[in-house]
Amino acid sequence: MTPQSEIIIMAVTGILAVLLPFIFMLILSRKFKIRWIPLILGIAVFILFALILEQLMHLFVLKPQPDGSIALISSAPWLYVLYGVFAAGIFEETGRLLAFLITKRHYKDIDSAVSYGIGHGGIEAAAIVGLGMLNGIIFAILINSGAEALDAIPVPKEELIASQPWYMYTVAIGERILAMSLHISLSVIVFASVMMKGKWWLFPAAIILHALANTTAAMMQAGLLTNIYLMYSGLIVMTIVTVAIAVRLVKEYRKTVYSL
Repeated sequence: MTPQSEIIIMAVTGILAVLLPFIFMLILSRKFKIRWIPLILGIAVFILFALILEQLMHLFVLKPQPDGSIALISSAPWLYVLYGVFAAGIFEETGRLLAFLITKRHYKDIDSAVSYGIGHGGIEAAAIVGLGMLNGIIFAILINSGAEALDAIPVPKEELIASQPWYMYTVAIGERILAMSLHISLSVIVFASVMMKGKWWLFPAAIILHALANTTAAMMQAGLLTNIYLMYSGLIVMTIVTVAIAVRLVKEYRKTVYSL
């Protein structure tokens, strides 16, 4: 049985995850103008490159088994980590690059990159945490009601949803705040690589930054890291580094390239 209080916490967490991009828009609108076309483009590109194309590549390369297990994790965990972090970096940053190349004639201000990042990170938050919480709530309600439909699922009921302390849901929101900050910053970096003369190298730099930000999480998934605090420390450090680079680029771009 899942306590009613935990179901409520899951619902609140899911709602906050969906509201997160609107909160970012409200905060960042003090410094940037929200561009709706780039924001919507960020959503569309994430769905195409991260949820469709990247996942198709994972099916081809990783060949996951029906139970979800992946042989590469046990046979070559470091290779799995390298593949995973660079696949995410290459697909998502290439999506950003193409989006900015296509729209560069019409959206030349750095605000467009920030708007794109809000869309990119916002849909990811909704997909990962929002839908994750919704699935958890549905399974919790079915389990608590003793629904016979669960008997057809080849997984023990107690494994469908794992109970966890309330503060772990707070951690999930904190992680999405970091991820959104990272995606907005990476969008600025790739935008600068397209719009600023001689800054093409920022595109491969964005791929590397993205890969490094995902490294500790991939190590945790592969069993190479077991300390959750170290995992989040890696994400925090890389987010700070990436945000710092993006802030500097925003100032440089507005000063030397395009100022509203």
